[in-house]
Amino acid sequence: MSDRPVDGAPGTAPPDLTGALVTITGRLVGSPDNAAVLRLVAEVGTGLLGATATGVLLAGGRGDLEVVAASDETARFVELLQAHIDQGPCVDCVANVDVVISADLAAERDRWPDFVPAALAAGYRSVVAVPLRLDGIAVGGFNLLYDVAAVPQKWQLELAQVVSDLAVLALVQERGDRRADRLFEATITTLNDRVQLDHAVGLVAGNLGIAPAAARALVIGYATEHTLTVREVTRAVTDGSLDPGDLVGGDLAG
Repeated sequence: MSDRPVDGAPGTAPPDLTGALVTITGRLVGSPDNAAVLRLVAEVGTGLLGATATGVLLAGGRGDLEVVAASDETARFVELLQAHIDQGPCVDCVANVDVVISADLAAERDRWPDFVPAALAAGYRSVVAVPLRLDGIAVGGFNLLYDVAAVPQKWQLELAQVVSDLAVLALVQERGDRRADRLFEATITTLNDRVQLDHAVGLVAGNLGIAPAAARALVIGYATEHTLTVREVTRAVTDGSLDPGDLVGGDLAG
């Protein structure tokens, strides 16, 4: 793997940021469910920001970080490791309420001795961690993982922070003292939704004889096509009111 600047797509100019923000905010209007907000964050990371993979961690009630989203299972493993060993760029990002950039993970072994070898073994060579901010504190982090040694450009850092801030506002649509409580409630809801999604994906994969990734795509695609939340579809699959075969064509049972 050769070093290259991170620019969303190698050799291209920065995108129309105004247009990108219009699209992003448009998708956040109308109180989307938590899963949809986190999917949008991941899409921005791997799309406009050119990351190989992304992850989102949120702080639970005791301050422990929980993985609430990841673009793939390799990224999920790396993020779970950070949360478990309490070490890595996202941990520092949350603690300091500031962006953490590691343009070359191989040079960070002394800084994160347990995290770096695992991240390198997973194929990642650089990381950018952006704080999810609420009322002046970091309540989580948005992580961009790259398979090359990379230095993010100013517009990328700015867009990543804007998306992170918008995501928090979408997850916590309430003012006052209840905002932090609502974010924790959103975290728990998202974790519970993931458990139910994983259960539904397993049922669909086993029933149709397909890979889990393909099953997950069917569940999410069905929700999008029928203007349903992923939660509604997964609940229907797990309670038996929606047959896995109907995900490739059919209507949600009433």
